[in-house]
Amino acid sequence: MAYADPSEAFERRSSTQVAIAHVIASPVIVKMAMLWLIMILFIAVTARWIMPYDYQQTALLSRLLPPGATGASGDFHLLGTDHLGRDLLSRLFSSIQLTMLVAVFGTFFGAVVGSCIGFVAARFRGWVDDVIMVLVDFQASMPFVIIALSVIAVMGTGNMLLFILLVGFQGWERYARISRGMTLSAVNHGYAAAIRLLGAGTFRVYLRHILPNILAALVVQVSINFPETVILETSMSFLGVGIQPPNTSLGNLLSYGRDYLLNAWWIAGVPGCAIFFTTLSMSIVGDWLRDVLDPTTSSGT
Repeated sequence: MAYADPSEAFERRSSTQVAIAHVIASPVIVKMAMLWLIMILFIAVTARWIMPYDYQQTALLSRLLPPGATGASGDFHLLGTDHLGRDLLSRLFSSIQLTMLVAVFGTFFGAVVGSCIGFVAARFRGWVDDVIMVLVDFQASMPFVIIALSVIAVMGTGNMLLFILLVGFQGWERYARISRGMTLSAVNHGYAAAIRLLGAGTFRVYLRHILPNILAALVVQVSINFPETVILETSMSFLGVGIQPPNTSLGNLLSYGRDYLLNAWWIAGVPGCAIFFTTLSMSIVGDWLRDVLDPTTSSGT
C-alpha cells in the first residue's frame, strides 16, 4: 500500500494558501476583473442551459426591439432583439461560448507549440537554433492578420478546427523566445546538467525540472496573449472570414450591428462591451499575475 508524502501535501496546501492570500490582498480593480472573467467562464460553460430562447429563432414581428421590450408573442427580451427578431441575450451567450472556446484552445495550442519549439532550439543549438530564430523573427515582423487571411483564402472558411489552430499560431514566437531563453539560462546555471549526469533523460529533464522553473513566465505570457487572441477572432469574424453562420461569435454580432448603429445601437453595443470588458479584465489580471509571479518586483514579495 502506497502512502502519500506528508511534506508534498503540506507543500501543496501552503501553495494554495499563498495563492488565496495573494488574491485577497489584490487591489479592488483586480478583484472586479476576476469576477468578470469568472462570470464569462460560467456563461461559456453553461450557455446552452441558461439562454432564455433559441439563439437562431427568428420573429420578424419583433425585430429591432430595444432592451427590456416585450415581443409580439409576449416574450420578454432583456437586451432587445436584432434585425431578424432574434433574442440578443441568447445570441450573446452563444457568442461568448464560441469565442471563448476558440480563444482558450487557440491560446493553449500556441503556448504548447511555441514552448516546444523553444525547447527544441535550446536543446540542439547550432543550425537548428538559427533556423528557428529566423522563423521567430519572420513571425514577429509580419502582421499575423495578413497571414491568417492568406491561409483562409486558400483553405476556405468552413473548417472550425483549422480556424482554431490558425488563431492559436498567433504569438507562438513569444513562447518560443521565453522557453528558449530561460532553458539556456537553466543550462548555464548547471542544475539541468547535474540532473542529466545523474542519469535523467532529456524528456525528464525538460518536463520535470526545467518546465516548472519557467512555468510562471509562460503563465504570464498566456494571460497577455489571451486578449490578443480574442481580438483576433472577433476581428476575423467581423470581416466575415472567421466563425460562419449558423454559428455566432462576438465578432459576428458586432458585424451585424454595424448597419444599425443609428436606430438599434444595442445590436453592436452589447457585444462590443462584452469584448471590451473581457479583454480589459484579462489584461488587468495578467499585469497582476506578472507582478505576483516576478520575484524582482516589490508587489510579488
